[in-house]
Amino acid sequence: MSSEYTVSGVVREPTGRPAGGVNVLVVDVDLGVDDPLGVVTAGLDGRFELSVDADDIDGPFEGEPDLRLYVFDDGKRLVDRSIEANGGDVEVTVARADAEMPTMDEVMSSMAEMHHGVGGQRGMTNTPRAPSHPGQGRFGRLFPYLDAANHDVAFLRELGLPGEALDERSADRTVDNAELPAGFVFFGQFIDHDITLDPLSSLSRQADPDAIRNFRTPRLDLDSVYGSGPEVSRFLYESPFAGGTRDRFLLAADRPDLPRNREGTALVGDPRNDENLLLSQFQYAMLNFHNAIFEWLPEDTDNHFERAQQFARWHYQWLVLEEFLPAICDEDVVDAVRDERRYYTVGREDQSYMPLEFAGAAYRFGHSQVRSRYRVNDGREGKLFGHGPDALSPGFQPTPESSAVDWPHLFEMGEATDAQRARKIDPLLSPDLLDLPFMTADEPWRRSLASRNLVRGRRLGLPSGQAVARAMGLDPLSNAELGFDAVLDEYGQPSDTEMPLWYYVLAEASEQANGEHLGVVGSRIVAEVIVGLIESDPRSFLTVQPTWTPTLPTPCSGAGDDFTTADLLAFAVGE
Repeated sequence: MSSEYTVSGVVREPTGRPAGGVNVLVVDVDLGVDDPLGVVTAGLDGRFELSVDADDIDGPFEGEPDLRLYVFDDGKRLVDRSIEANGGDVEVTVARADAEMPTMDEVMSSMAEMHHGVGGQRGMTNTPRAPSHPGQGRFGRLFPYLDAANHDVAFLRELGLPGEALDERSADRTVDNAELPAGFVFFGQFIDHDITLDPLSSLSRQADPDAIRNFRTPRLDLDSVYGSGPEVSRFLYESPFAGGTRDRFLLAADRPDLPRNREGTALVGDPRNDENLLLSQFQYAMLNFHNAIFEWLPEDTDNHFERAQQFARWHYQWLVLEEFLPAICDEDVVDAVRDERRYYTVGREDQSYMPLEFAGAAYRFGHSQVRSRYRVNDGREGKLFGHGPDALSPGFQPTPESSAVDWPHLFEMGEATDAQRARKIDPLLSPDLLDLPFMTADEPWRRSLASRNLVRGRRLGLPSGQAVARAMGLDPLSNAELGFDAVLDEYGQPSDTEMPLWYYVLAEASEQANGEHLGVVGSRIVAEVIVGLIESDPRSFLTVQPTWTPTLPTPCSGAGDDFTTADLLAFAVGE
């Protein structure tokens, strides 16, 4: 057996001209788990060569590995064929006009939708391309060699309509609460906005002519809080001309709310964090968190602002790794991912990217955890969305003092608290999410978050949930096990249709974990990306000081190395 396998060859267009610049991916499919062995970019002469040590291929195999070669151009798969290792040059002909997958520009257009798809953002089609990942720049794929699950679009639209299969009212059972406190759903949404921050959605970057191309890489670094810092994003910070300091965040003067202009627009690093009351109040807590750290540090601290910012970022990253991930993922999967990432393999010298399987499917699990009603303080309860006396304060508007969130209603902050719980993760959504009141589209499916998720996954060319499970070397759950066979029959779809990835992640969580956390496939995708983003960040605590543990007070947990989100909130509000 050879100790090294080599795949080499040349890619040409039908005219015989070299197809320089295309990406060539080689995958070992001989094992239970698909092993991407590497990706290279063909030179101007169309030639490519990739070598891999036999020891780098996990697991036992007999004889030569079973290899498949994929060729991508701008995210489109042009070639999918079997090849032999050490078999000499491979001649590949590509017809770029015959691609099956959407281009990355089309992907950008689909992903660049703020507020669950309300309106687009400029500049997303000009994101840089990273040759180390097929078709990847700002967005990419964990499994670029898997076929798209081309479901019937009309079927996907109908599934998410009120009264249809994904409406919790259609189920023949009571919708259960999970053990997870309800506040973690909005902490998860805050994390999502932090790692998918588009500078063009930030007021601090709208005047930057280079911002169309110079997107910041996705990281858990609180860009959604700090913007571009006090020297650039001055509107976020106190003014020394008004008796303040640029080292502290500006807050509303007359109520517990975000700072706002005369029109009521929040002055924040990411406007999306004002889209509902609970998220807006969490953003407000994070501003207070920085201010409290700044006051807690000694007055003579060198680089006082930067030190407070580092404290805030590191404690936040700690919470994501040590509390949030184990709460929403299978803990065994999280432990395995922290030992070794198999699919999101970016390192500290690579350009981070956002996998579409994560952003367009797996991390949207939180939509199923949203309750219809929330109690935000002792005197205020209502619907999260909508208008009228039974609705909490709508998003993108000032928060009245009567609706200020008292966090013990949403997080466990002591023995006497009675925190509400999130809904269990399953393929059922609250009716309010299937007819969003802030959406004005005439077509009903466009007002349904479930329908939009399913159609977006189709547009992004995402594979089926079962296909991803097989690529991970798992035995996928069948349609019958997940109840999807009855859905296919009811809606007149072919019985061999596999589940959309987002739908599969929700159903898998319900089947494998009784909805308390994600199942194996969902956990692997979510954990790989979040752990990878922190491990590849040159400024994260895992990079700078891997043995670091939290040092801020812990009034709720009582132990420094058990710092919790409840401790963060208590510290932020001065309890």
